Amino acid sequence: MIAPSVSRRKAAGAIVTLLLVVAIAATPLFVANPFVYHVGILVGIEALLALSVHLMIRIGQLSLAQAGLMGVGAYVSALVTRDLQAPFLVGFSLAVVTPGLIAAVIGSVALRVRGAHFALLTFALGEAIVLLFVEFVFPFGGNNGLMNIPSAGIGRWTAAERPEFYLLVLVVLVVAIVYCRGLLSGRSGTILQGLLDNEALLQSWGINALSWRLLVFASAAAIAGAAGSLYAHYLGFISPEAFNVTVTVNALVMNVVGGLGFLAGPVLGALLLVPLPELFRSALLYQQLLYGLSLLLLMLFLPRGLAGLLRKGGS
Repeated sequence: MIAPSVSRRKAAGAIVTLLLVVAIAATPLFVANPFVYHVGILVGIEALLALSVHLMIRIGQLSLAQAGLMGVGAYVSALVTRDLQAPFLVGFSLAVVTPGLIAAVIGSVALRVRGAHFALLTFALGEAIVLLFVEFVFPFGGNNGLMNIPSAGIGRWTAAERPEFYLLVLVVLVVAIVYCRGLLSGRSGTILQGLLDNEALLQSWGINALSWRLLVFASAAAIAGAAGSLYAHYLGFISPEAFNVTVTVNALVMNVVGGLGFLAGPVLGALLLVPLPELFRSALLYQQLLYGLSLLLLMLFLPRGLAGLLRKGGS
């Protein structure tokens, strides 16, 4: 009797969370305000980056290279579409594949270590990527970055305006969430949970733990690359400072605020933290102080994050 009751409470909480996210995601479509669309697009892009960080957390690894890998996706997509005149879909596909390949190659060595050592290695990777963007004026533009990046579009459909681009971001985010949901559930989810709980037991069953870690790292990098491509084609300009380690830390904070143990956590964290600075814009002098205090209060009173609160409310 207890197990079905717990299952029903979890299902109810998941439905509450899903309905809330869907309602918020649909808001820009009904409000039809350019600024609301702008915030919605940034929320979607940041949610993708936070989702890539979330995947690594779910196997007990903290990757500080995610913003750098996002930068790889942004620069690849920008250069391919701007300089080679390739269609957006080609640039976007390469922006997803290239960071994934980099993560697979680097991860084959880096994932053999754990904890702080892995975090330091990925920090170095992220900083090295940004340094490459700065030092190589050709083709990356150095500190000045890249300008005149073309708008996104598929065939005759273009996403030059904010409503269309918002729909594009929404589709990419939904696809990423569905993929992560599949990866974190069923047999693969059990294996990934085993990596976190008892890797030695998992290996005694003949499961190659390193291969699964590589899959997760490459998947996380690919999602970060997708976020980078969307970021580049939305703003039309990118520069190295947009992909430093601070951006990764912000994505980590989104996971903590949203709920580390929940797939909806990164999305809920982005929904709250991306628009939050706008609330303090009138108090520009104290903006960072108010933002920091808000985060502190959220972590004190919502230790399981927003997703944990919604799951509790759903029960």
